[in-house]
Parts: sequence; structure tokens; C-alpha cells
Amino acid sequence: MSNDLFLRRTVIGGQNARDDYLVIWDELPIGRIHKAPGAGGMQEWSWTCFLPNVPQRSHHRGSTHTLDQAKQQFRKAWDDLKSQISHEQIREARAIENDRSRPWHKAD
Repeated sequence: MSNDLFLRRTVIGGQNARDDYLVIWDELPIGRIHKAPGAGGMQEWSWTCFLPNVPQRSHHRGSTHTLDQAKQQFRKAWDDLKSQISHEQIREARAIENDRSRPWHKAD
């Protein structure tokens, strides 16, 4: 398995979302980085690192001022999460992602 992480534009309603990315590891979505409203109306980069059916800890999500900072913080969170999960949990996450009966896979 690779340690490489890739960003893929998020598609919502068939359209690429601006400043919104899925984070992909070994062909599996493991999180999201996107621009969002922050405190005082300022724009921030929010990020969240997750696997389906694995509880998300508070330090596996956050926000920062730049996309590069969000990528760096995401990488730290992913390295931490990956060190705590089993091959079985990764297999289950792949099964969930490939289950086309899930609501997020249904056509509009």
C-alpha cells in the first residue's frame, strides 16, 4: 500500500465544487479539505480525516488559513489514524465505498 495522498475535486450534483477536495489514499477516500466560512466571516480551509465505521477523534479534523497548511495537518492526522487501524478496518472501508446501494451513490 502506498503512503501517497492525492486530492480529487469534490463533485456535488454533477459539478466540480470550487475549493473542495476529497483526499484519496490507495484509491480510497479518507477525508476532505475545503474552503469554509470561519470566525468573523473570514474564509478558512477545513479538513477532516476519516474512515467509515471508525470513530473520528477531535485531532483528526481542524481548520487553518492556507491549503498548504491544511494538507500538512491532514497528513499528520492520517499518519496517526493509519497507525491505529487494522487491515480489516481498511477492508471494511473499501467495501462501504464500493457499495453502490449507499445513499451518496444514488443518482439525483
